[in-house]
Amino acid sequence: MGKRIVIIGGVAAGPKAACRVKRVMPDADVTLIDQDSLISYGGCGIPYYVSGDVADEKELRSTSFHMLRDEYFFEKAKGVKTLTSTRALSINRREKYVMLENLQSGERSKLSYDNLMIATGSQPVVLPIPGKDADGVFTISDLHKAIEIKERIAKGAVGKAVVIGGGAIGIEMAEALTDLWGV
Repeated sequence: MGKRIVIIGGVAAGPKAACRVKRVMPDADVTLIDQDSLISYGGCGIPYYVSGDVADEKELRSTSFHMLRDEYFFEKAKGVKTLTSTRALSINRREKYVMLENLQSGERSKLSYDNLMIATGSQPVVLPIPGKDADGVFTISDLHKAIEIKERIAKGAVGKAVVIGGGAIGIEMAEALTDLWGV
């Protein structure tokens, strides 16, 4: 058995790094951890899913050969152990382990490592304004939020939208809502 590599973060950089490690170090024991159940997608594709340009969210999580990049894919096709719905609670750098919590069962465990990579990405800035936690206010932070937004729009539960943020995803989301949904 080779080095134990633990990667925290399973959306974009984490899965890419995990697969790269396995190519360079085939004997490495690589574990990918993410607190979400949906992994390995590009956040930049979320507006295209909301707009309907991408019909199914699974397309954002699939390879060019239409293989869904889920736990099974990473374990069987890439040799990467994948723990979804699992939160990294703490890191003990001296003893080289990560304390984990399974978010479904509540079970806690230690995972030892030789090398650790933190690839958790970014979080949107939430402005400290009244109503920021109101029903129907979203941050475009994960695929679950995109699914909920698309469902609300499809049900006619959205009359108007405000997009705060001028980054690529914000601009593309504004375009998706304006041009394709008439919001």
